[in-house]
Amino acid sequence: MTDRIKNIMFRRRYRLIRHSLFWLVYFIVFSIESGVDLGNWRLGIETTLYFTPINLLFVYVILFWLVPRYLVKERYLTFLIFYIAWVAMGLVINFLFRYYILIPLRSGRPSPPIGMGNAYRVIFALGSFIVMNTVAGFAVFISMFKYWYREQRQKMQIQEEKTRGELELLKAQLHPHFLFNTLNNLYTLVIERSEKAPDMLLRLSGLLSYVLYECKASEVPLEKEIKVMLDYIALEQERYGSRLEISTDFSGDLDGKMIAPMMFQPFVENAFKHGTAEQIGRVWMSIELSVRKSQLIFRVINSVDWKFAEKKAGGIGIGNVRRRLELLYPGKYTLEQTAGAETYIISLTIELGFSAPVRNWLVPVPVANQSTRI
Repeated sequence: MTDRIKNIMFRRRYRLIRHSLFWLVYFIVFSIESGVDLGNWRLGIETTLYFTPINLLFVYVILFWLVPRYLVKERYLTFLIFYIAWVAMGLVINFLFRYYILIPLRSGRPSPPIGMGNAYRVIFALGSFIVMNTVAGFAVFISMFKYWYREQRQKMQIQEEKTRGELELLKAQLHPHFLFNTLNNLYTLVIERSEKAPDMLLRLSGLLSYVLYECKASEVPLEKEIKVMLDYIALEQERYGSRLEISTDFSGDLDGKMIAPMMFQPFVENAFKHGTAEQIGRVWMSIELSVRKSQLIFRVINSVDWKFAEKKAGGIGIGNVRRRLELLYPGKYTLEQTAGAETYIISLTIELGFSAPVRNWLVPVPVANQSTRI
């Protein structure tokens, strides 16, 4: 199927062409059929022309009312009831037109009276029923095929974007500057035979393992995500020492909650990269996460000095997370960023789904200079 044919079949701008072609085919087919039945081609064309407005009305009520309101929404019983009622009404309209307009117009005299015994057979004529429903059936089939095709294309596009976003997530969330700084710190601690070296190595190993393997899952335990975030903070804090003050607060019903992996990492990393790393002297950061029923609220506040930092509304990592949020939590999240004179705040709210309880991954992780400012 060429791109031109696809455009004509599916793009809105070609709707008039599609409908014109459909009714042209209808007109040709039923003109030939009527001409054969009546033994006169001219009468066959006239008959088809006379009944076209009625068939137009019958088809478009089904196509633009019954199908989108009931069939597409899988309300099949309601669709069937209304369809049967509309078929009956359409046959009555067809009969009234045929009996009181078409026959007198052709014969030049009023139609003969109908006996009570023949009324049902004349009104609900089998031929009219077949013609009307055949045309409507083809129209509905084409409409449902277009709907199915668009649904499949949309699902494929979402899957492709989700996969691409997850691949970029694995590449972007742990930036090289973090790995190099951590390895340099580890090298120094090993040379000094510091007791901190094994702990830092264990945290880095766990963080890399989480990113490379566990992040392949669509969801991970929230408590595991928090633990990884705390490991990342502990590794970063080795760079700053006592000049960095961090407060963390994790509260609410954390047990059993699931979240998309590495959802918070870009925000924390952004706070280090564009906040504390760009400042001179003492710096601070506050991280808060709370869960109330199914609502998760995550907030990062960090000090900032705009003389040394560029005023950016987040980095590439935050842009990736925003796109992932659109794919994974459509209509169920809010993301706000606020840049103050000396602070930068990012707040994320997500409506979580219910998940079965999982084992407690949250192990207390010591963070130097920890306070309860939030």
